[in-house]
Amino acid sequence: MTTFKLPDLGEGLTESEIVRWLVAEGDTVELNQILAEVETAKAVVDLPSPYAGTVRRLHAAEGETIAVGAPLIEYDVEGAEPAAAPEAPAPEAPEPEQQPAPALPVEDRAGEQAAKPAQERVSVLVGSVKLGSGARATRRRRTFEPTPFVRDERRPVRAFPPVRALARQRGIDLSSVEPTGEGGVVTRADLDRVGSATPAAATAPARASRRERVSGLRKHTAKAMSDSAFTAPHAAVFLQVDVTETRELVDDLRARARGGDAPTFLSMACRAILLAAARTPEVNSTFHADAGEIEVHGAVNLGIAVATDRGLVVASVDDADLLDATELAVRIREQAEKAREGRLSPAELTSSTMTVSNVGVFGVDGGVPILNPGESVILALGTVRRTPWEHRGEIALRDVMQITVSFDHRVLDGKEASAFIADVGALLEHPGLALARR
Repeated sequence: MTTFKLPDLGEGLTESEIVRWLVAEGDTVELNQILAEVETAKAVVDLPSPYAGTVRRLHAAEGETIAVGAPLIEYDVEGAEPAAAPEAPAPEAPEPEQQPAPALPVEDRAGEQAAKPAQERVSVLVGSVKLGSGARATRRRRTFEPTPFVRDERRPVRAFPPVRALARQRGIDLSSVEPTGEGGVVTRADLDRVGSATPAAATAPARASRRERVSGLRKHTAKAMSDSAFTAPHAAVFLQVDVTETRELVDDLRARARGGDAPTFLSMACRAILLAAARTPEVNSTFHADAGEIEVHGAVNLGIAVATDRGLVVASVDDADLLDATELAVRIREQAEKAREGRLSPAELTSSTMTVSNVGVFGVDGGVPILNPGESVILALGTVRRTPWEHRGEIALRDVMQITVSFDHRVLDGKEASAFIADVGALLEHPGLALARR
């Protein structure tokens, strides 16, 4: 028998959840055949078989979380030595012949039955059977004691009308209150001592709540957000931007593409973020607390927050600063599709150096996002709304969006964060600046 233990799936994680078994006990499997779908903290991955043979035991059920290195499957591996056959059991000694029990008075037989040891079990081919002692059981005589009927004599309740009205208001049964007044009268103080009660007829039926086990991606996200929120001192800046010209530019470029690849509003916003990051490179940094250092990354790996059925995923578009708006649109779409299908590699889930969360797709104006661990900046893009806005000295309806930048105050001060968000806003308000600026 060979035991296959859950391996480290390359993400440095300590546990995984069995999503679905693709084999059952007794199945014959081939080398590298997929055994199960396993959910790590970030993705669902296929687990191949390292052996060819027969599955004898599955050590975990679907939905169960097991630690790395714990037994997962036991095999009879092809070519391995067969397990030694169990030794035959020693023959049992013959039982002594039972002597007939002496006759006993009827009243003594019940005591004899209680004093006898438990019936013996004798092994047969399958299961076991019980062998009795040979003595016939005697049913114990049952006796009944009559219980006299006792009339429920309720004492009369003595209380003044104001006390009775107060008891009705509070839903208190006066007969259940111990009176302390003179002559056995229930007083207001007695009601105060009992407290109020809600009449049973007026009680609304209880609605059942439910509790769900936190596992997989949700468990990882909860830990990552808690670690980030209580490790990095968060601060945020906000800016409302007139993005009408960028919207019009996107519409024009898409019309020129005639159904081919073209920039989207999100890819244009990301392009503006990347150009602004080049002017404030500290936003693309990691604070290393143990070493007391700030690492400013050379390449910008732009994380895109994607809402999936399993939870929030940050998919990285590596070297995003080298891509134009059309290439960004293609890569963002590809990474989002892979994230929703659970096909992102561990590297694609962990390599981002700054993140964008497009919460505007949910119809909200903005929010204050929590930093992705290891990053110094995350941006939230709100929904675009037609808003009365000052334009060229007049009030006009314009496309307006709110941008939020959350930042690690250990790396950036308000000056750098404000300069960064102002550059992003200027590029979205006047996209032609991308041609004039370096």
